Amino acid sequence: MKIQCRTTAAAAWLACAGAACVFSPSSFAETTFKVSGYGTLAGTVTDDSDYEFRSSMNQSKGARKGFDFLTDSKLGVQAVANFNNGFSVTGQLLGQRRRVDRTGDSNSDVEVGFEWLYAQYSPTTNLDLRAGRVVLPAFMISDSRNVGYSQPWLRAPMSVYAGMPMTNLDGAQINWRIPAGSAIISVQPTYGQSSFNVSSGTPAGPLVIKDRSKWTAGLNVALEYGDWMVRAGQVRSHTPGVDLRLFGASLPGVTYDLKDNFTSAGIQFDNGTAVVMAEWARRKMGEMPLNANLGVPWDSIYLGTGYAGKPLAKSQAFYVAGGWRFGQVLPMLAYGQTRNMFTGEKNREVSGSVRWDFMNNVALKAQLSRYQARDTQAFVSPAAAGTPDYSNKKVNVFSVGLDFVF
Repeated sequence: MKIQCRTTAAAAWLACAGAACVFSPSSFAETTFKVSGYGTLAGTVTDDSDYEFRSSMNQSKGARKGFDFLTDSKLGVQAVANFNNGFSVTGQLLGQRRRVDRTGDSNSDVEVGFEWLYAQYSPTTNLDLRAGRVVLPAFMISDSRNVGYSQPWLRAPMSVYAGMPMTNLDGAQINWRIPAGSAIISVQPTYGQSSFNVSSGTPAGPLVIKDRSKWTAGLNVALEYGDWMVRAGQVRSHTPGVDLRLFGASLPGVTYDLKDNFTSAGIQFDNGTAVVMAEWARRKMGEMPLNANLGVPWDSIYLGTGYAGKPLAKSQAFYVAGGWRFGQVLPMLAYGQTRNMFTGEKNREVSGSVRWDFMNNVALKAQLSRYQARDTQAFVSPAAAGTPDYSNKKVNVFSVGLDFVF
């Protein structure tokens, strides 16, 4: 079985669903409806109860010793109404663990909401114009990021994918596919507003940011040729007036003008037997506030000295992964690394995964990953500087689950 992760194919995961429901009511003879869905049912456990692992920076809870069944699990349902004149409407509901408020501990363990909800007009087979809530094309597998069945692993490398927790925006998008001989070039500009609710783990507690961008703009360009795909993209956003505060500390927050620049690139080879993937990403945010009306640098209270007047975040990350299919079984190895551009500190992850397609539309997966305990993306409360083995302590995370489409 060949599972390719294409960012240029709208709702690419629908092609995997062999039991989609299609019907044409007689009262709407020109309209067809298609309903399909996807899900992941997985359990995740760590070998150290002191560190709480999460699969996304949108999560304020995670897995410790003892299986947690919400860290990697999710369920989505998608409906498409096609009016057969170039117009269609797509809605996708997604339920998963995700924080919903500004508090240090989110008040909801599971959120259900519209991941996509847009109207589309396709004047030609190579051009789609969309308006509404659309995917934010930041990665090689952005279109199918939530659809585990379409991916070779159970969890995409955190080193790169945790760096952009936003997955959609409310606005407009163009998908333009340009045939070039045996290749296809895809251009995907996107513009709108995006809501986000994320926390960056710190030893003193989560640094929580919840707001809605004033504007977010993205451009994704991809080239598909045979078994190869190459893509590059950039996402920029501006969110004035962000309330930046550290929960768990009796200190005031500050108003922060958040400017975010996220650049990424990737390459994939998949010939049905061998699969090789690699992605690179770089992030730079706006400068830190210099004070909080306390007479001292705000960053020295929250994050330690040396950051005042510098970007809130400046990092670079990459991963490389490869696997080989043996019939219905696909083992994969992946290595990822995130580097803090200020300190030079590197956080590494190593993962091994196995996928077994033991029946139609269902895949059993297992994954063992190793993270550094200080990793602020992987852990809700990472290890603090000065604690034993701060630089070298490792935490193993094991997950097993079912990915399915219907």
